[in-house]
Parts: sequence; C-alpha cells; structure tokens
Amino acid sequence: MDNSTDILRKRRRLAEEQLVENSSWRAGLTDEQAQQLLDWALDFVNEAIWQTAVLPAAEADEALDDAVTALVQVMRQVGPLLAQLPQDDADGRRQSLQELAESYKALTGYLPNQEKLEQLVYLPQAWDNEAIFTQLYNLIAWEQEEE
Repeated sequence: MDNSTDILRKRRRLAEEQLVENSSWRAGLTDEQAQQLLDWALDFVNEAIWQTAVLPAAEADEALDDAVTALVQVMRQVGPLLAQLPQDDADGRRQSLQELAESYKALTGYLPNQEKLEQLVYLPQAWDNEAIFTQLYNLIAWEQEEE
C-alpha cells in the first residue's frame, strides 16, 4: 500500500502532466508568458495537492480533477484576451473580463480583485502585449504573488 507521501506525489505528477500535455492554453502566448503562466498553475496545483491530503481517495481525486479543469479554463482565456482586449471597447472588455472572472471564481471560490479587473477595462491604448499579459497575470496570480 502506498503511504500518504507517495499518494500526494502521484497526484502531483498526474496533475502536472495534465497541465503540460494540454497545450491548448498556450495559444497566443510567447514562450516566456506561457512559462510564467505554467509556473503559476503548478504552484496552484501544489497547494491543491496539499488540500487533498486529508480527503478520502475518491473525493481527493475528484477535487483535484475539478481544480485542474478549472485551472486550464482560466489559462485558456489569457492568450485570446491578449489579442482581444486592445480591439474591444470598454463594454466589450468588461464582458470578456467578466468571463475570466467567472472562471477564476470557479477555480478559487471568489472573484478576482475588482480594482485590478477595472484597470484592464480601461487599459491605455499604448499598452503592448507584454503589458496586458502582466496585468492579466497580476489579476489571477495576485494572491500567490503577495505570499
């Protein structure tokens, strides 16, 4: 029988494989952006793994699968937003960002920082791809960055 450390390692490996092998979320991102987003996701998975340690096996596997699915959903939205936000008007941006906010809520249980969200609605036209990515990343990763 596996001990609890082996079980957690196995869960981590499976979750990490799901993230790395599912390349759909990389669309529209530079290699550096994709790596930064992947690092954030792996940190998130690591936290989720620890939370499963106290759960029965079936419940833990389901919770982790749900978390990875929600995580990929958030990640998939970043690339398209990089291209879409500069083209949209404020109402279009707000709608697109609301979809990201809802995916983030499905992942974390709460909405992202509303001030950071609103900053993206009124992003300056001069912002380039990297500036927009940084703001999107700060929107979804702010809690981890503050730790």
